[in-house]
Amino acid sequence: MKSAKLTLIFFLSILGSYAGADCDFDDFPVHPEMKLVPILGSGTLHNNQPMAVKGFYAPNLDEGVLVRFYTRKWNDEIATSVLAPWKQISTFVDGCLSTVQYAETDHGTEGRLSMTDHLVNVTGVPLGAGTVMPDDAVVVTDTVMDDGAKKGRVTLAASGKSPAQLARFYRSVMTKKGWALEQSFVEDEARVLVFRDGPALNNVLLVPMPSGTQILINHEEPQ
Repeated sequence: MKSAKLTLIFFLSILGSYAGADCDFDDFPVHPEMKLVPILGSGTLHNNQPMAVKGFYAPNLDEGVLVRFYTRKWNDEIATSVLAPWKQISTFVDGCLSTVQYAETDHGTEGRLSMTDHLVNVTGVPLGAGTVMPDDAVVVTDTVMDDGAKKGRVTLAASGKSPAQLARFYRSVMTKKGWALEQSFVEDEARVLVFRDGPALNNVLLVPMPSGTQILINHEEPQ
């Protein structure tokens, strides 16, 4: 959960630094051990637009080497997170959101590389549509993934309300929508609420900040 907190703070601290970008996959650093493969119909949307995605496999590349490679390439300006089954490393480079998703297998390390302009929303559909948010929330980024076997969504937002107020809000609204509160605890000043509806999970992370609360919602649902 600490990595999710760091991810949220990292994203919100640098949003607004760029006015737009011309994202080119040729600029994405690739470790020499990585073998790139095309992915058709990856089902990944960021801020309502498709992301450019390539797959990779690396029989001789372990997780530690991969993480050190991207930490160095991206000047230690990275955020780590987990969206099962993937671990993720993300950064903003010249206005582009670049993400490495990876998992260790019996055959080495496999994963995906994705890139998009994080400020573009060509559809006009409000970011975070369909997620539970307080009335004053400002949704910053919204990433939706569909891997066939599992759907996932990570939504980042900010609210002027306190973490305690938002915890009460989510308990009330999610329960009315049929979600059961499975866990509720405080870690490093952040409030964590875990809701379940059958096999589907919603993790809500509420991080205090001087002007209110940062919100991260991680939704996972098997298909």
